[in-house]
Amino acid sequence: MAKEYLPCSLEISMELRRRRPNLFWIAFFIVGGLGIIWASQNGWQLRILVVPLGSGALFVVGLIMVLGALAGLASMFRPAPITLDESGLRLRVAGIDRSVPWASIDALILEPYQGTLDSTGAPRLLLVPSADADLGTVAEYQNKVDGRPSIILLPLDSLRASQDQVIQVLATYAGQRFINGVSDSAVETESPGSPT
Repeated sequence: MAKEYLPCSLEISMELRRRRPNLFWIAFFIVGGLGIIWASQNGWQLRILVVPLGSGALFVVGLIMVLGALAGLASMFRPAPITLDESGLRLRVAGIDRSVPWASIDALILEPYQGTLDSTGAPRLLLVPSADADLGTVAEYQNKVDGRPSIILLPLDSLRASQDQVIQVLATYAGQRFINGVSDSAVETESPGSPT
């Protein structure tokens, strides 16, 4: 007797995770902060030039170092800011904490860095919501690629994945909704008078 196999639908998703903090610096600030707290409790004082600020000020500096390092360590365990799958996006970024179906998204745009001094910064990922979408935040930013109101999600240099990996993931899941404004800007920056 032949076995009957039922089709199962596997929904594959891709997470765009934030970059991991440098563990060396986290350990350095925790150990340094604890050492400073210990010193403040054993009669040491914080001095700026010749002005003594006391052991209380030294304790506060040590506490800030330890708390900052612990916050960096806790960021390793935060959920991914963007998860993509066939049904849409799961966003935990830019004031949005919900699942957004593809029907509520007109476009995902990769916008080149618009720096004031130079253009060496990382591109940013923008979301253009559809007209009837309510994402809980207003699309106030007018993007530089096509001029539509957008929401700035995050810069690409805050992610673990490389720019090429992010482009591949967005092209796979978002399809026609994905606009790669970075490739267009690379063509525009070539000087028209360059020798061929």
